[in-house]
Amino acid sequence: MSVRSSAPNPVRAITCALALTALAAGCAREAPEIREVRKAAQEYLRALAKRDVKEIGERSTCVVSANSIVGGTVLGIGPPRKVRMGTLDSLSLVTRFVQRTADSTWAFANDSTADSLFRAARLISNQAAVYRSAVRAVPVSAPGTVVPRDSTVETRSVRTRIRYAGPAIGPQAVDKEEIIRLLRAPGGKWIVFSVYLTDQDPRPEMI
Repeated sequence: MSVRSSAPNPVRAITCALALTALAAGCAREAPEIREVRKAAQEYLRALAKRDVKEIGERSTCVVSANSIVGGTVLGIGPPRKVRMGTLDSLSLVTRFVQRTADSTWAFANDSTADSLFRAARLISNQAAVYRSAVRAVPVSAPGTVVPRDSTVETRSVRTRIRYAGPAIGPQAVDKEEIIRLLRAPGGKWIVFSVYLTDQDPRPEMI
């Protein structure tokens, strides 16, 4: 008759310890501030998929058609960027003026310059819209708080994959990679202020 030893198996003990260490490392790999951004982006994507107008309004200041959106995934989060509130206000005002100038120039374009001037006008228009939306995101991020011009707000860009489906899309769902930008005022929450396809993102300066 053989007697099974009750002594712990050292190999098994080491394997379990390594597994627990790896699990703990995996949980701690993402910094808390990254998790906050990821959570905000994911909750915004869920609100779009649910077509929850109230929640979308509480989480964003940009206009996005959610009619065909059925889901989304966060692929990556960019590094933090900080900008003074005064600088953000100035960017919004300046690009608004530049947009009017670009629109006027394009209106008088000839056949040889019309396409290039139209692309330039559209880019400037998109940048102006992003800055205006970012300014509007500040009071939504921290309601009731006055953010002085010398205070800084933080922004993050988030690379996502958004799924579209439905009659307007066709028989098969379509995934599109898009850039979502979020802003947080001091003491506030993350608010989405820009959503563009990756190849159409206006890449605004400073934010």
